[in-house]
Amino acid sequence: MKVVLFGNLYTDKSERYEKLFLAICKKIKEYDIVIYLPTNFFNTLSVGVRDRIASLIHLYHTDVPEVEFAFSIGGDGTFLRTATAIADYNIPILGINTGRLGFLADIMFEDLDDTLHEIFNNNYRIENRMLLKTCAITSNSKENVSNNDFTCYSLNEVAILKQDTSSMLTIHAYIDEEYLTSYQADGLVIATPTGSTAYSLSIGGPIMVPTAPNIILAAIAPHSLNTRPLVVDCSSKITLRVESRSDNYLVALDGVSQTLHVDTVLEICKAKNTQPVVKRIGHTFFETLRNKLMWGADIRSFK
Repeated sequence: MKVVLFGNLYTDKSERYEKLFLAICKKIKEYDIVIYLPTNFFNTLSVGVRDRIASLIHLYHTDVPEVEFAFSIGGDGTFLRTATAIADYNIPILGINTGRLGFLADIMFEDLDDTLHEIFNNNYRIENRMLLKTCAITSNSKENVSNNDFTCYSLNEVAILKQDTSSMLTIHAYIDEEYLTSYQADGLVIATPTGSTAYSLSIGGPIMVPTAPNIILAAIAPHSLNTRPLVVDCSSKITLRVESRSDNYLVALDGVSQTLHVDTVLEICKAKNTQPVVKRIGHTFFETLRNKLMWGADIRSFK
């Protein structure tokens, strides 16, 4: 079996993270699994850790090798960057959590041995998660905007944000060409079911099971108290036209932002491809909710 490992790219990694990463590499090698590591991540590790894992791994520079799985080692942000890195390869991702919350990276280190044993014996399941496809088009020519830095696919959400901290945005929203409303707010989040426990949740959006066939629209600090999150069918095409006093706005796809002119219209829809995610059999989304959000916990036991 061959796997590729992805980790956070911060150069100031904590000692705890590096110890966990080293332990994870050693644990994986116990199963005689071939490990690949991107060079850019390897170079962010301390010299001591690099020396100790050099004999355990194979490095690559650009094209992802042919592997059965991608292991994301970190938090949900690392998981999202992993999904972006392998977007064209249809490789299932396993999220190994080294942080705190983690809805995507939900395998704790103490469960890794059991998880690897299950994977090695084909005792796991795959969830195919919806991706959003975002097209930026100019309102005049209706041609795709050519910008190599603009990410077209997202696993969690598309966020339309104001570029500065002054006036709010006016975002005219259309569903399947029918006018919906004009949001006056600091921004708008278009989220997948996977992203319902991310940015959307923090602004009052609903929690959805990851396989639900829906898309969420949730305003960020709306001017009107009547503005509420909306759930639409995943077959819908969402069109957004933005007004801003600064003539520019930000669009962030899974946290990667790009500045666009207000002449740029966004069209958002469900992508044809999906992102496969590795899940343990018997471990459900509802269990994750209970554990991560501490549903049913007696707060008196923490005093």
